[in-house]
Amino acid sequence: MKGLVIQCEVLYFATFRKPASTSLILTFTIPAFTTIRGMIANALGHQQHDHSLQEQIRLSIRMRDPGFKNVEMAKVLKLKESPAPPSTRYPSSPMFREYLVNPKYEIFVGGQAEVITRVQEALMFPARPLYLGQSDDLVELETSDVIDVEEVEVDHIHTVVEGIYPGCLVEKVPFTFSEEKGKYSVVYKVISIPVNEQPIDKTGNAYLFKEMNVFLF
Repeated sequence: MKGLVIQCEVLYFATFRKPASTSLILTFTIPAFTTIRGMIANALGHQQHDHSLQEQIRLSIRMRDPGFKNVEMAKVLKLKESPAPPSTRYPSSPMFREYLVNPKYEIFVGGQAEVITRVQEALMFPARPLYLGQSDDLVELETSDVIDVEEVEVDHIHTVVEGIYPGCLVEKVPFTFSEEKGKYSVVYKVISIPVNEQPIDKTGNAYLFKEMNVFLF
């Protein structure tokens, strides 16, 4: 397997909205897997409902710096459609919104050599401006060279892992999109996020990205 390491810094603010939040817009601590794939797909110039990356790459993430969380009052537009007569309206309402200030992440991508090479080239010369989270959340990226990645037996993991482990932040994040008869639903995973860059004590197999033990999803 080939791999790529992406150093990722959101330059100002970021909101990774929790879908179930309503009157208060809450944010995940890290970008969801769907969000990361969306950023890469945007760099590649994919169309909106092209989810081919779900089958082509494997991902993981490490929180280098969570930044800090704050709350603001935001004016949010809501989409309302009326079937008879057909019409679309965008009423607005004020809501409190959580956001992260200048968070930094390390993203790990694994896959076949051809796909990883295309991803690296696209991130260096993206087809569209890149953001992570909302369209205003500009992101700065630095990619490694394409490297060889091997599966090894380990006793600790530096990245997020599936399941619940002590001393970690635990969140249920969007993982993939599932499509049936033209309708999309979201598949979630419960993950543990290491804090303060401390690895998770977990024995088993992982992928070695240079000196990092990575749990690839």
